[in-house]
Amino acid sequence: MFGKEKTPKTPPLQPIAASLINEKETLRDEKQSTVVASGTTFVGNITSNGQVHIYGTLTGNIEAKDNIIRIMRNGVVEGNLVCRELFIDGTVNGECSSETLNIEENGNINGTLTYSALTIKKGGTFSGQAKLTAPIAKFGVEKEKKRAAE
Repeated sequence: MFGKEKTPKTPPLQPIAASLINEKETLRDEKQSTVVASGTTFVGNITSNGQVHIYGTLTGNIEAKDNIIRIMRNGVVEGNLVCRELFIDGTVNGECSSETLNIEENGNINGTLTYSALTIKKGGTFSGQAKLTAPIAKFGVEKEKKRAAE
């Protein structure tokens, strides 16, 4: 109690540079999402390595080739969409190209669809042209069969 003063032990501090490098590596590894919030109007194109969620209005194209695009219930897109998987519960006027395309209960598409798998839930609407493509996984199998035959 009245003895020698004790200093609290604290863990040794990491050098600042090392902690910043670790933080940057963590951020680089995580896929980021792009969100256009409700009540927001965005004019321009979006190219993303992560998921894209549209709650507001977008006038422009979206490209998320290896990811998911979600047009939420009140979301509106005037432009073309390219992605691996597409969920539409809002409105899209333009071309949609996706391996898997899902039109939800409140979804409305006016334009051209290019897809491998299409789902339209009761209440969802589509007006325009549709083009069925072979699934990507099938392409790999077909190429292997073709090579084996040669």
